[in-house]
Amino acid sequence: MSEFVAGISVVCFAASYLVALACEASRLLFRSGIRGAAMVAFGAAGLVAHTLFLGWRAAHEPAVPLSSPFDWYLLAAWLLAGGYLWATVANPRTPVGLFLLPVVLGLIAAAEGSSRVPFPQSPATQAWGAVHGVFNLAASVAVAVGGTAGVMWLIQAGRLTRKRAVTPGLRLPSLEKLAGTIASTIPLAATTAAAGFASGLVLNAVNRRHGLLETVPWSDPVIIRLGGLVVWLVVAALVARGVRHRPGAARTTAWLAVASLACLTASILWGILVPSRHGPPRQGAAQQGEAPRPPATGETAVGGAS
Repeated sequence: MSEFVAGISVVCFAASYLVALACEASRLLFRSGIRGAAMVAFGAAGLVAHTLFLGWRAAHEPAVPLSSPFDWYLLAAWLLAGGYLWATVANPRTPVGLFLLPVVLGLIAAAEGSSRVPFPQSPATQAWGAVHGVFNLAASVAVAVGGTAGVMWLIQAGRLTRKRAVTPGLRLPSLEKLAGTIASTIPLAATTAAAGFASGLVLNAVNRRHGLLETVPWSDPVIIRLGGLVVWLVVAALVARGVRHRPGAARTTAWLAVASLACLTASILWGILVPSRHGPPRQGAAQQGEAPRPPATGETAVGGAS
């Protein structure tokens, strides 16, 4: 059994999610009596393999479990995949996978482009690192859920405005349910992202005090992009709160949620492509014998890891 678990790779569960997405997309083309069971089966198989993969890494990594950028992206993808499976079972006629599974696969792709080297930690920084990571993970998931709900709201509202019939296989939740989801995720994302950024600064100060890392300038890309993302999420939350009683408030918040997802995506890509003095080296650098760099803020899922 241990050999079987050790043999599970990212390709295993990514392929399962991809097949589930293909099944979801086929809703738009034809009807099938067995498609629902196939979607649940492949989604569940992917989630089980995903869980076993993360469990194996947590049990066998010599450092603090699941503390690398690679692991944190996979954790965010795992939470969203679990949400997809639950929503599919609870509402089998709603093609939520068309919107959530691309995000799941995107996070898995981001993980593959990130370092698997754990962030160096000491007993003095583990507590703050955990706080920082949990807040950032929660913010990433909130942005992803809110953004996908925003896309669905805009599609549903456009269909109703044009008085078009429901597209076969594309039965979306009501505007009220979607608006409620968006209204709850926008402030949650802003609050948790701000808390994650603040706890990262505290973690950075603790590391410096104990002489665990080099100085990271305020002009470093990781500071700029994470700070910019937090500022945007806070502004989006304030705007959403300010317009909540005005006509067209639901449309405004839907666009804010979609824009927040776009900002998170841009931040992740920036983190993968742009060099930074923050965080552990990528796999290529480690293989070439470059010395690992200690982390500046212990960044995890929000905005990607360096």
